[in-house]
Amino acid sequence: MSTGEIHVVTIPIVDPGADDKQLLVLKAPADATGGGITLVDAYAYNGAATGAGTTFTYQLLKYSNAGTPAVNGTISDVLGGTAAPWAAGVPKEFTLDTSYTFIDAGEWIVVDYQEVTNGNPTNSAVVLHYVMGK
Repeated sequence: MSTGEIHVVTIPIVDPGADDKQLLVLKAPADATGGGITLVDAYAYNGAATGAGTTFTYQLLKYSNAGTPAVNGTISDVLGGTAAPWAAGVPKEFTLDTSYTFIDAGEWIVVDYQEVTNGNPTNSAVVLHYVMGK
């Protein structure tokens, strides 16, 4: 694991208005301004409880630095969904795959959002903890 100052960013997630959305939430700085980052911890929460039939999921993906970014790895497991609906205000921790937690210069961290029977986020956010470099 990397050492150094841990940076924390909280990304509010509003209802994307549809299913199957990929939300580009954090881009690693260019090499000239610091370079890549290493994700060390990540959480998500929702302000309202969801039911097994009306819920949603989040998953963290790594996207390339191409002009049209594309999936470049799966950073985490899936949170929420039918098997594990959201409890109001209770954070869920992502399990991170360390093979993909280094986000190179210009690459993106993406929240993959999937609805389950029209569920949607309410006062929801994803919280990312990272360090600069490896």
